[in-house]
Amino acid sequence: MNYAILAAGQGSRLLREGEKASKPMISILGQPMIERLIRILLDCNAESIHIVTNPAMDDLNSHLARLRDEEGLPINFRPIVSDNSFYSLSEAARDIKGKFIAMTVDAIFPTAEFRQYVKAVEAMADGEAIMALTRYVDDESPLYAHLSDDETEVIDYRYGGEPFPGAPICSAGMYGITDKTMKTAQEDRYPESTSDFQRILAVGDKIVVKPFIMSKAFDVDHVSDRIKAEEFLAQVD
Repeated sequence: MNYAILAAGQGSRLLREGEKASKPMISILGQPMIERLIRILLDCNAESIHIVTNPAMDDLNSHLARLRDEEGLPINFRPIVSDNSFYSLSEAARDIKGKFIAMTVDAIFPTAEFRQYVKAVEAMADGEAIMALTRYVDDESPLYAHLSDDETEVIDYRYGGEPFPGAPICSAGMYGITDKTMKTAQEDRYPESTSDFQRILAVGDKIVVKPFIMSKAFDVDHVSDRIKAEEFLAQVD
């Protein structure tokens, strides 16, 4: 399996709260968040890991270069400047052919469930995408998903505001897609963000978007989230 990690954001909320390290380098259970994620992906049969970073994050870029050059890890990272998360995704996936999993660098999830997600993406059919979702809604502006009545398909998304009718469920920040899916999403217009990208796929008729529901997943957006992440992971991993 190939993987793409989005790590080019500013981490502005953490900076405002006094965090000095760049967001991907924040320690989670004694490891920089980016390295912890990379080692999970390597344990999940990673053939290659493609990462977009912020050129201003010297600590991150130096760390990735060391992992690549000194440890020989299959990392390909590219510093970019972008205010469009779909462009970041496109740059991260530029050299990937076929199936891959894209994810945000700060995604926190149970590793055992992630392994099952990888297997689901490995087995997905042509013309399908598998998006990780969770009923644990903890984001300030979640990307709510709307499921079909039998919960076998994602049929719409809504960013922020009120959830769709029924039990709220939102994106877990992980996308099982292909290079063809990326091209399909751009046929009518260029997506404004990864949220917009997911909605284009869900409401369109060219890709079947299937859900993979995780028990709990969330992002590290605030200093307090690091503590919450460590407590959660200590229980489930």
